[in-house]
Amino acid sequence: MADEHRRDIIVSFRVTALQAAHLDAAGRGLTNPRPRADFCRAAALHLARQKVPSAPSKPVRRQGRRLPALDTRQLAMILAQAGKIGSNVNQLARVANSTGAIPQHDVLTTIATDVAAMRRELTAVLRVDEKPEADDDHQG
Repeated sequence: MADEHRRDIIVSFRVTALQAAHLDAAGRGLTNPRPRADFCRAAALHLARQKVPSAPSKPVRRQGRRLPALDTRQLAMILAQAGKIGSNVNQLARVANSTGAIPQHDVLTTIATDVAAMRRELTAVLRVDEKPEADDDHQG
């Protein structure tokens, strides 16, 4: 014989620290003080009492959200490009630090173009909706 008073279904939810303080104060303010969980259970059931069906329905199990499949080959190519760009930037920085010579404008423009192209490819592969930023527009 099943015990109809057995509580075997867990319902959980998150609240802010302020909301938790309000719940605790409300539970303590009752004639018969109750801890937070008991107060929340009683309040929720009181509000839902007229809507409870005569026979409880079975819990619905929802499928987890799946992440979109990524094109790993394209990501590997982009990672290789990033490595090459990083190596080139390190070489330019090493020369600039040792000689004080700043790279020519066209070299920096090429690097900026490569980085922007890589960003577009990453955005496409990762299917990210991005907003255009002001620093994306590289003018000479």
